[in-house]
This record gives sequence, C-alpha cells and structure tokens, in this order.
Amino acid sequence: MPLAAAPQLGVSPSAIGPLFIAPATNGPAQTVQASDAGDGTLRLQVTSSASWLSASIRGMTPCTANPAQTCQSIVILLTTASLPVGTYTEWITVSATGAVNSPLNIPVTVTIANVPASLVFYVTPSGSASAPIYPQDPVSIAVGTTTGGSWLSFSAPLAAFAFGVPYFINVVAQPGQMPGRYIGAATTSGSSNLADNHTISVSMTVTTSPIIQTPIPTVRLSGYQGGPKVISSVTLNNIGMGTLALTGASSSGGFLSAAVVSGSTLSITSDPSQLAPGAYSGTVTIASNAANSAVVSIPVDFDVAPAGSPSISQGGIVNIADYSAIPVAQGDIIAVFGDQFAAPNASLTNPGGPPLATLLGNVQLLINGVAAPLYYVSARQINAQMPYAAPPNQSATVQVVSNGTAGNTRSVSVAAVQPHILIWPASVAAGGYATVVNSDGSLSLPTTAGYGTFQSRPSHPGETVTIYCIGFGQTIPAATEGQAASSTTLMYVPITTVTVGSSGPLNPGFAGLTPTAVGLYQVNVTLPESAAIGSAQSVIVSVNGVSSNTGLIAIAP
Repeated sequence: MPLAAAPQLGVSPSAIGPLFIAPATNGPAQTVQASDAGDGTLRLQVTSSASWLSASIRGMTPCTANPAQTCQSIVILLTTASLPVGTYTEWITVSATGAVNSPLNIPVTVTIANVPASLVFYVTPSGSASAPIYPQDPVSIAVGTTTGGSWLSFSAPLAAFAFGVPYFINVVAQPGQMPGRYIGAATTSGSSNLADNHTISVSMTVTTSPIIQTPIPTVRLSGYQGGPKVISSVTLNNIGMGTLALTGASSSGGFLSAAVVSGSTLSITSDPSQLAPGAYSGTVTIASNAANSAVVSIPVDFDVAPAGSPSISQGGIVNIADYSAIPVAQGDIIAVFGDQFAAPNASLTNPGGPPLATLLGNVQLLINGVAAPLYYVSARQINAQMPYAAPPNQSATVQVVSNGTAGNTRSVSVAAVQPHILIWPASVAAGGYATVVNSDGSLSLPTTAGYGTFQSRPSHPGETVTIYCIGFGQTIPAATEGQAASSTTLMYVPITTVTVGSSGPLNPGFAGLTPTAVGLYQVNVTLPESAAIGSAQSVIVSVNGVSSNTGLIAIAP
C-alpha cells in the first residue's frame, strides 16, 4: 500500500508547553494545525485525557509551515483555574478514520506557577538542592535562617524577566553541619501582584538516609476494554546515602494497584477489565526507608481503548538494536509496539529455521501492503524484517492484521543503510558493551565469566574479532528478506570501516550478512597491535559513510 493511497495525518506543533499559568486563572487558548500529506480527506476527531483540557475542530487555514498548503485548525482550551499549584501533563488525541499515523497524541504541559508558602528540601551532608519560584512580576528576595548558619540563598533570572522564567531558592549543607532539620525563610517583595509578596517558609533536612527521586513525572499506560492487566515496573532513584528499600505501596482508583518487586522497584498494575473506554487517573503512594518517603507519590494515567482492532503505538516502530525511531534501513530488523496484536498471552516464533513465515498465529505485519517476514509475535510486540525493496529516503506504511482485522496504519522513514551495533543487555554486561566475539569464540567483556556455553574475556591487540550488527542494507550478491544468508557465497557490504578507541579507520576482512542468519550482519576486523588497553574502549562501525551507535569493547594485553 503506497503511502499516498490514503490520508496521512500530521500535526504541528506536536507538543504544547510547558505553559506557565497563574493560580485561579485559565490558560490561554492554543492552536494546533492538522495536515494531510497523503490523498483523500482527513475526517478529524479529537478527545482529551483530562477535564481541564478540551479541544474543538475549527476551519481551514493556510499551514504555518507551508502557506501554500491548507491545514485544519484545532483549538485547545485550558480550563486550569481550579488546578492546585504544580505541573501537569495530559494529552489531546487527534484521530482520522483510515488515515496513516492515526491516532496522534499531543502532550500538553502546564505549570500552575506562583510563589509558594513553603519549600521542603532533603540533602546529604555534602549536598545541595534548588527549587523554582514563579512570581508574575520581578521581585526582590531576602533570605535568612533560624538554625544552621548560612545554608539558604537565591538566584535571580539571568535573562530579562518574564513570567515563567523562574527565580531559584537554593540550599547547601554547610561543612560539618550535622544531620537534622534546619529552618529558614525567603521573603519576596516589590511585585505589583500582591500574591507574589510574602514570606516562604523553607526547611532543609540534612540526612544520611536514602532520598527518593522519581524517574518520570507520570506513568502513562494503555490497555483495551475487557483486556488483560497492564503492568509496568518503575525503579526509584536514590539521590541520598545508604540503600533505598521500599517497604510498601498503596494506590488510589479501583483500576490501579502497586507492589514492591525489589529494594527500589515497584510493579504498577492497571486493570481495564471493568472499565469503559476513556482516560483514567490515579496515584501510587510509596512507603520506604527514605527520609522524604512521606512526600513522594507517582501519578498514573491509564488510557483504555475499545476492544477490537490491533493498534500500533505512536512512535512504536523502532530498530531492535537500541529501540530508536530514527530511519530504519532496508533489510533492518524492526520491533513494532502496540496492543491487541494477538491473544493476551501469545508468544509466537517460527517453528523451524529460515525462511521466516509471514503469518504467525493468524497475525501479519504489512509493510507497504505486503506481508513482512516475522521473527516474533505477541499481544504488544512484533519483530519483523523490513523489505530490502522498501524505497530509501521515503516513508513506508506499517499495519498489523490480526485474525483478518486490520488495525491502524503508521509510517516509518526508510534509509538505504542505518548501521547499529548490537549492545548486550544490562543483565549480561551493564554499560553499553558491544556484542563482540573473540577469535576463540569467547565474548569480549571486561571480566571472565560464563554465559551458558560461552565464556568471556577481554580482547587482545592483534586479535581478529567479530562485531554483530543490523541495518547494513542490501548486500552483494543481493539478499532477500526472510531468507537465510548464504554460507557458500558470502553476501558482503562494501565501503565498511571500524574505529576502535582512538585508532584510525580499520578495514575489516569481511562485512556482510552472517551465514545462515536472517537480517544479522557481522564485521570481522583485526585489532591493531597498537590498540589502547582499557576495559571500555569505544567501537563504531561506518557503512557507506553512515556511522553506527557507539559500543564498548574490553582490550587487555
């Protein structure tokens, strides 16, 4: 199915905010333009994930990015007057029946900003912290402490003042300051807005205990009506001392539950089985040994879609090396993420060796309308191979068909080559080590260890190693997607070089498809005798002038 055979939904801007809004006021209306880069007519629908956010479809106007093109305006209203002080991110969903790249979620972030009544900080004995305050007009600030000495200060904006450009209240534990709670105040004055002028109570707790920091402001999950529970793991950061230990978790909202999985990791579960389609919100509250445990919680947003058709997520088409959504190469191995691809507990792979099937469990992945070879199918993920015939420097359409039901269509940019070195997962070797095999079949890693039938050790200068990659594009002789690479006539890729550490470009002995494999490339290269010694030397592969991601290799004498 060519990309131009249907409407192709695009929106600009793709995100709104952060917007800074004074308390007890509604934010200014925002306008998004929806465009059609394909054929046909966009039939737009818009929905919101929160009651303070709404959108309506308006008339046609010239597109801001291209005035020669016509766009449809979407006006977004921010009814924020009742929101407490804080930062909020919700979504406007724009969909168009039958369009490529539908639906699209537009995040809207607002900060209800003011000069707060109090600020609470937790720091280590040698630590520091800051918090922004948002007066509506320029202010003067005077700081003072009741206990603990001169640990409190402020920073004024470096640029010309405007609402939304913060001042900062800063705390720094002083040398020799003992663990405990210290009290101070920051007094603001001089603003024409009287609400800006008051005294902020400031406390700083110096602690040798852990201090929790949440890795993301909001956990956003999605499921479908009547479907299985959706589970997400969240690991909390410790910016304090000692070892963080979570002791319990509770949740608000009947659809939401949470449990401690390990010392610092939570399992958050959303259950859509009794929910109608729509947007739901809840909060997970954490109990732990952290000094600030009482003030830490995690908001959770849960989107429930109607049951029925498979749906590819926005941004859900990536390469399997580092899961980035940059252009995928001809012949690349891709992962497609979404929902309702297969039965809830499905885990389907090819029953034998190549050629790869194009139908697993009544599931197909159509790329430009043609069924692609499949490595793996589950309810929320499909691994497949991009056809070598996909035109480079264009977009390809991707659609899942499950049990005869076709889902939404997304697009992905295609390149002739986009090399990626395969990186070991953290469970094997943390830090970003490349998948490299030494001349004796051992894995090139800093330490000696056993991994099933494999052993590991650092590589040596002068040794020939094999680097495994994806995304090298078409070979000589030409490869066919889904088919095993020949083991008699090597299928190579020209103009390939390797850089290790500070070495100049190295010419490999072979670069091309791994014999008998599908879509997997290897580079056989001899490390220079002068290679730098170190447990984490960088390695980069370039194909036709396009550089890969950076991996690490261990080199020892």
